Amino acid sequence: MLVSFGQIGIRHRAVRLRQVSASVGCVLLMFACASCANMAAAWANITGGDWIEAEYKLSTAPLLVLVDDRSSLVSEPKAIREVHQTISEIFLQFDVNKNVIPFQDWQRLQSDPKYNGMSARQIGERLGAEQVLTINVEKFTLQGEGGAPIFKGIFVCRIKVISTERKSDVRLWPEGDAGRRVEVETDAKPMDSDTSAADVAKELGIKMGQKVAEYFYGRREFAT
Repeated sequence: MLVSFGQIGIRHRAVRLRQVSASVGCVLLMFACASCANMAAAWANITGGDWIEAEYKLSTAPLLVLVDDRSSLVSEPKAIREVHQTISEIFLQFDVNKNVIPFQDWQRLQSDPKYNGMSARQIGERLGAEQVLTINVEKFTLQGEGGAPIFKGIFVCRIKVISTERKSDVRLWPEGDAGRRVEVETDAKPMDSDTSAADVAKELGIKMGQKVAEYFYGRREFAT
């Protein structure tokens, strides 16, 4: 099934790899993984693989993960929740930041009539964050191109980190205004299969959360 294997292979892959500290544990994990790629990644974390440094080190102060979709491009809200949850879990496990503002707090603020007029900096300030990881949605589709009767999820965002200080330039990472482009997608699945739109949205959210999080912690990556 898409959801159960997606959760093991995407959201929890990074978390579980760091918990393995001996070759015996690695072997057990390899048997439990859902794919050969996951087994290779697990083994790379124990025996080697290229070390990739974090591109930016976040502070440990309160952090807002802001999935900004004020153009309402995301047709399945589940995807936004999964992005936030995945990033929060990975940041906790890898000691990136243990003070991510809860999703529910951010959700409540969205009911404020003034919310759509607030900048990302103002939203972060209202929620008590010192930094904001902004994830601006540029594209979200569950069907892909051509209108064929298949699910083919595509999720594109621009990410950046800003400060909530009251100053003219709050940019922290990366350089430039555009932010870093991040794109994820799902494999094509017939619409008459057991896969639902909610399943595809959940997988997209988990994949986006994992890919965004990777910019902020060091890790070993197996070259395929």
